[in-house]
Amino acid sequence: MTAFIEDAVGTSAAFGSSQGFPEDWDLEALWVSLHGIYPVGVTISELEADCGGRSGISTEYLQQTLVEDALKKYEERESSLSPEIMRELERRVVLSVLDRRWRDHLYEMDYLQEGIGLRAMAQRDPLVEYQKEGYELFAAMMEGIKEESVGLLFSAEVSVETTSEGEQIQARGISNKEENRELQYSAPGEYSAPVTKTDDVSRNSLCPCGSGKKYKRCHGDPRNR
Repeated sequence: MTAFIEDAVGTSAAFGSSQGFPEDWDLEALWVSLHGIYPVGVTISELEADCGGRSGISTEYLQQTLVEDALKKYEERESSLSPEIMRELERRVVLSVLDRRWRDHLYEMDYLQEGIGLRAMAQRDPLVEYQKEGYELFAAMMEGIKEESVGLLFSAEVSVETTSEGEQIQARGISNKEENRELQYSAPGEYSAPVTKTDDVSRNSLCPCGSGKKYKRCHGDPRNR
């Protein structure tokens, strides 16, 4: 997980300092973005003071400072929970994010495949374009997995209940695929037809809800959940 933290925070810092001179960097917006990943402990004022003003801040120093700060917060999080609970939390976070992001990626690849033929009309090789855009989607998925996993690791509310069978760990905000196969999600005021245990339904089969649509266009589409 420390590698995820280094990549997610380092990438955000690099992106936030990629345009123009340090005086032009929107560090305030970067800090807002970073707070969605981890509880930032260093302030912009402290960073400027260390570098003799904003003009003295370099991308390398910004990345190093923020990554070190994030790793420090990670150690504090682990100390507050215990190493054992932290490992279990990490496992659940990564599995939950990976499962959802991978399914989203498969649907994006489906849409890409269905529309790739249009590239030929622009005198571009559809196969080359498919490979290129497919790789870009995969890379974006990997970056998203890292950033979301780190964000959940810091934001998840964890409670430990001691039972006769040992300690039971509950983490709010993290889905457990094995325990929530029959959960349904719908927007407030809307009704979603119940579909239970759809793991065995092919994406090209008719949806079990009876809508007449293919599963991948109905309850199998993450955007409809």
